[in-house]
Amino acid sequence: MPVDVRTMTVHALDAVETLRRVSFFAVLPEDKLRILAGHCVVRRIPKDEILVGEGEPCEGLFIVQSGVIKIFKMAENGREQVLVIERAGSTVGELSVFDGGNFPASALAAEDSTLLFLPKREFLELCRRNSEVAFAVIRSLAWRFRYLTSLVEELSLKEVSHRLARFLRDRALNLGVRTRRGIEFPLEETNQEIGAEIGTVRDLVSRNLRRFVDRGIIRLERRKVIVLDIAELEAQVSGAKRASAG
Repeated sequence: MPVDVRTMTVHALDAVETLRRVSFFAVLPEDKLRILAGHCVVRRIPKDEILVGEGEPCEGLFIVQSGVIKIFKMAENGREQVLVIERAGSTVGELSVFDGGNFPASALAAEDSTLLFLPKREFLELCRRNSEVAFAVIRSLAWRFRYLTSLVEELSLKEVSHRLARFLRDRALNLGVRTRRGIEFPLEETNQEIGAEIGTVRDLVSRNLRRFVDRGIIRLERRKVIVLDIAELEAQVSGAKRASAG
């Protein structure tokens, strides 16, 4: 592995609970989950350290137990594109496990994270023995393909203002709390990090955020966004009205 991470045999009950949160392991009965857990080890990754680098050989499947793992591609000029953010119950590496290739993107801990590592041999043997698990993995890979197809569409066909509006709308729906002021949610990312996630640069994120503020769609406070007009934010997602030439 690219970093010297601490490993240990994971406590069986903790591993079982973690595995049960993964869609393609959840189909297994308790005794099978315990056997699978016995093959797992824990990897603790500090914030901002690489879990795996693009092009490295795949030795097995990672299951996120806690924390946040960022999957991203890095261009030669240093520009970063975030592909997906994985949280507890998500997996990293199943594509490379099945096709035998190297990791197609890098994975980094966006915060202190704990993962289970299941060796490739054990995972593949489980899929060979259990067709229900195998089909569940196929469904998961199909979902990832649909998601990446949608991401390509967003990056290729949508303006920056639309992509930023979708980012804010999704955060409001998933993390927002309704108050008398509007829908409030925390925003820990810098403008550069937001840009990496929606496929643009920091300056365009800043410019479009200011435009949303000037139009009365949102209010920005320290590490917090308040959505004042969710209907107009939805309109920006679809491009019904233009907030920027982004």
